[in-house]
Amino acid sequence: MKTHIRTLTVGALAVATVLGSATAAHAGRNEKSTIEGSYTEFISKGDKFYNCDTDYDFFQSYVDYAYIRKDGSLQTGKHYNPGDRGDCATWSHNFGEGRPVQFRSCVDVLIGEDPCDRWREGIA
Repeated sequence: MKTHIRTLTVGALAVATVLGSATAAHAGRNEKSTIEGSYTEFISKGDKFYNCDTDYDFFQSYVDYAYIRKDGSLQTGKHYNPGDRGDCATWSHNFGEGRPVQFRSCVDVLIGEDPCDRWREGIA
């Protein structure tokens, strides 16, 4: 009987040790960027950019982003929303889990520098 109890105790301790040493799943972080004429959200689940044009001004809204890959190289890009006021678009990526993603919401104007929100950071 004592051998049986000792075996159960050792087994329970082994299970507790394995469960206690398991790493927790990484939780990403969503973030938003807004400027007059453009709203962007980074959605960590699926590594998506969601952009909406918020003004009827005939200018395209877009998201400007930068990401450092696991190998250290820089990935940059822009996604233009082809619609006008009230139109939204979504783009998916496959960023490395737990990696920071820099982005900002912008408006493509014809003359001068495009107005953009400050850089924001989501976590993939």
